[in-house]
Amino acid sequence: MATCLLGLGSNLGDREAMLKAALTAIDALPDVQLRKQSEWVRSQPIGGPTGQAEFLNGAALIDTTVAPLVLLTELQQIEERLGRKPAERWAARPIDIDMLLYDREVMEMEMITLPHPRLTFRRFVLEPAAEIAPKMMHPVIGWPIERLLLHLDRASDVAAIVSLSETGRRALAETLVAQFTAQLVEQPSLGTAAQLWPSSWTTWIAFHSPRKSDRLTVSPAGLPYAAAAFPKLTILLDGDPATPRPVQSKWSPIVRQPGRGPTLRLSTADAVTTRAEAVAAIESVWPDLGPS
Repeated sequence: MATCLLGLGSNLGDREAMLKAALTAIDALPDVQLRKQSEWVRSQPIGGPTGQAEFLNGAALIDTTVAPLVLLTELQQIEERLGRKPAERWAARPIDIDMLLYDREVMEMEMITLPHPRLTFRRFVLEPAAEIAPKMMHPVIGWPIERLLLHLDRASDVAAIVSLSETGRRALAETLVAQFTAQLVEQPSLGTAAQLWPSSWTTWIAFHSPRKSDRLTVSPAGLPYAAAAFPKLTILLDGDPATPRPVQSKWSPIVRQPGRGPTLRLSTADAVTTRAEAVAAIESVWPDLGPS
């Protein structure tokens, strides 16, 4: 029996009724048992077409006896029965069911990536997930759900772009500085954690949030947050496939290191997609940022 964490969302029609119908259908699957469900949280659309309605999001914890790909098919069939149709990426939809974690499975296939590649930095996903599965571990980052959410609240308002490609790193940094109220900064003092962000391969960007007073660097218990100097978001930018193999061999150990917190990994192969993913990630982490 495997434990799986699901994320649910809706921004078309009767959103709450749609989410409840999805949970009922999930619980009715013969190979699934619904253990917990979160309260609903509201969020603004991230990425995709403009003019979308507000989302209602939640999370569910289930036990299942089927493999991830089988479960994915069953969840997609539920989406279709509830009216979801193929559409532009990140467009409005009556129902969205994402597989976030499946025990400690790590897999990357055309149909599915586990853990979900945007789980670690999306507030609208982490908030309901932390309500029902705070101790569930992210097998790649090495942090539980509750710490990932705490980090978004307590870490510095800085993002780090890590890449062997100086050109790709610079281009993405310039895009983000132009898009948001942000500026390039020097690497902060990170002690032994500095190995997670090699100085020669990392560009640092500070974002100026209009609500900085809301983001203290102390834990809920009143103690200083140990990772307060860490970047709130790390973007790992894969280099050009034509990069010499000896150089590429240095990249894998960097990517595999756990402990850097909320992370998005992107490829330089498609500049348009890379930019859209990075901008959406920044908006997820800092939802109150304004334009530059």
